[in-house]
Formats: sequence, structure tokens, C-alpha cells
Amino acid sequence: MRWRAAVPELPALTDPAAICAERLLLLVHYDLDWDSWIGDHRHRYWDELLPARVRAATYRADSLATWWSLLAQALPITVSDRARRLEVAQLLTEPSAPVLTLLRDQLPALILRVRIIAETVADDRRAAAESAGRKG
Repeated sequence: MRWRAAVPELPALTDPAAICAERLLLLVHYDLDWDSWIGDHRHRYWDELLPARVRAATYRADSLATWWSLLAQALPITVSDRARRLEVAQLLTEPSAPVLTLLRDQLPALILRVRIIAETVADDRRAAAESAGRKG
């Protein structure tokens, strides 16, 4: 996943369930509609909103498909890119129990990883935009 590659110093996960959980959380983050209500709550996103919504969906779901559906109802998720839709569909066919268990037991650690990746990608994009602005 291209976002994950932005942080080469972050140790790669090796457990398939952990990889799936991280990828799903990255897709949730990158497919949020920031122009909706959530954009007004950015200051609470990482520490409150995302963990609470993910945790609630995780405890209510018995499958990854149900988890995604519950989360899509709780957050303004819009998967508009065809490649991302395909990736979500593929990930939702992974064995659910190990991924849901990890999301229940290791959610703060998984969100920490996703936050590190997302902040690094945002910094890289900002730097690239500033560099392009200076050239043009």
C-alpha cells in the first residue's frame, strides 16, 4: 500500500490479521468525507471519534462486512476510487475473527500506526505542494 511505504522506518506487520486491520483502518481514514460534519471535529478525530466509532463497530460485528457497514453508517465514508473499492471488497473476505479480535485488543496501537502513516503522508504532500509552488 502506497501510504504504508511513506514510513519505511515503521516496522512492517507480519501477522495477516494485523496487516488486514491496518489496511482497513487506512482505507477508513483516507475515504472519509472531510467536507461533512467530521471536518468540524478534526481536533477530536484521532483520540476520540475514530477510536470510539471503530470500537463500537468492532464489538457489534460478527464479520468484517458487518464491521465495515456499521462503520460506514457511523462515519461519512465514501470510497470513490475504483482501486480502493476493490481493495475494501477483497479485505472484507479475509477471515473475520482474527481481524476483529485484533481490532478489539490492539485498537490504540493500530490507530497509532495509522496516525503515524497519515501524518507522514500529509507532511510529504504539504512539502511537495510547497516545492511545486516555489518552482512555478
